[in-house]
Amino acid sequence: MAVNIESYFFTNNGGVRGNNEDGLLVKDILITDTSMETPDSFLTDDTDALFCIADGIGGEQKGEVASQKVLCGLLAEQAVITSEKTVSDALYLAKENLEQYVKENPDAYNLGCTLAGLIIRGTKAIAFNVGDCRVYRINGNYFEQITKDHSIVQTLFDEGIITEEEMRFHPRRNVITSSVSGDGRSDSIHVFSHKISLRNYDIFFICSDGIWGCFSHDELEMIYQRFQGYDFCEKLLTAALARKASDNISGILLIVSTCE
Repeated sequence: MAVNIESYFFTNNGGVRGNNEDGLLVKDILITDTSMETPDSFLTDDTDALFCIADGIGGEQKGEVASQKVLCGLLAEQAVITSEKTVSDALYLAKENLEQYVKENPDAYNLGCTLAGLIIRGTKAIAFNVGDCRVYRINGNYFEQITKDHSIVQTLFDEGIITEEEMRFHPRRNVITSSVSGDGRSDSIHVFSHKISLRNYDIFFICSDGIWGCFSHDELEMIYQRFQGYDFCEKLLTAALARKASDNISGILLIVSTCE
């Protein structure tokens, strides 16, 4: 079975932040500590590939360092991430590495990040996240969120207290309940993962909370209805900057084609 993967991606400071704490892993390409003016693209026919966004925790120490170190750790473990268990193992190892970094650099205590990604193995995939970065599966123009946020507003939504739209503006929208952090706590990381059977021309969108906080679910779908592929990422980036997005903004669009 042949698999072709088109990817289009961007990461940017956003409209307010002075630095970019987000980072991207596009197969074996690591992109950190940069702000892209335009999206980029990557094409591979490799049946083993990992795509991930890490978002340094805003307001904490050295968020961009945490993003880089966690993504580097996933890159090093990429070959052995083949199941939901090994996804968790790799992320717990990344946390251990941050804890060791804090021991050597006490001023970095509590550095951390959230993340979301997709690991592709042949015609199977695993979507995963820690925190409030997301993976969507796009069916037609419908964005189906296939990861689960670890956040206060997600809990409030699950309990029927607030709506999905209210999640974007709630005063506690930035309070997360799971992260990969060097905080000395073994219970601060919880990993969500979901196994997927790939279909021909499956489309996925991975993003940091800076994107879904800037655009409603309906807006994402309306933009995608008019713009696909590279143009979708370009339009999101341009529109987010025009809106002066208050957070770093990152996205990876994946188009997976399978054939005998």
